[in-house]
Amino acid sequence: MMIVGRIQGDLKGLLNERIGEIADAARAAVRSASEQLQADLRAQVRGAGLGIGLEKAWRLDLYPKSGRKTLRPAGLVYSKATRLHDAFDAGETVRAKGGKWLAIPLEAAKQAGFDRSSERDDLTARRPGPVPAKWSNVSAAESRFGKLQFVPINGGRRALLVADGKARGDVLARGGAGRATSIPLFLLVRQTRGRKVLDISGAAQRAQAQLAANLSNIIGR
Repeated sequence: MMIVGRIQGDLKGLLNERIGEIADAARAAVRSASEQLQADLRAQVRGAGLGIGLEKAWRLDLYPKSGRKTLRPAGLVYSKATRLHDAFDAGETVRAKGGKWLAIPLEAAKQAGFDRSSERDDLTARRPGPVPAKWSNVSAAESRFGKLQFVPINGGRRALLVADGKARGDVLARGGAGRATSIPLFLLVRQTRGRKVLDISGAAQRAQAQLAANLSNIIGR
């Protein structure tokens, strides 16, 4: 006796519909894990106080960019500031390029918010001498105080960028407005040893585990 099974309806259409649903779910799973990774890395930068520029330097692309349905979607989280992110991940020495300086915000600068820079804070075209690190908003300080004074220290191996608080009557002047003639805002160095404040591989492992869980949920449907 032969038993024959027959499927009524459009089998190809049913399969295509199901594949489309799985493709949508897979893309959503990849998007979720990728966004988690980007958010984790940005949170690490923010928590370390490295500035909005380095925080936003973590970018995310999803593939296919066209949104075409595929069973092999991909997410790419990448850095637009690879050298600095790697340095803070490994605790490496960061050196200024071209014989220039790295600007480290001092307490007065932090109180005024000058430790947070815009993404494109670059004084190269506007002024000679020291060029700020991307995590220090020297341009904002100069907008507020006028041109900062360059003061060499330690035999020229380091320097300070100093604001004239008395001239501006600014609240940053120590002891009250107008009571201090100069306010050191930034310490300039040729190089600095970065602490390990980022854990890039740990963030990637957490995102990978989340993706595996998301995909398992899809398969188990």
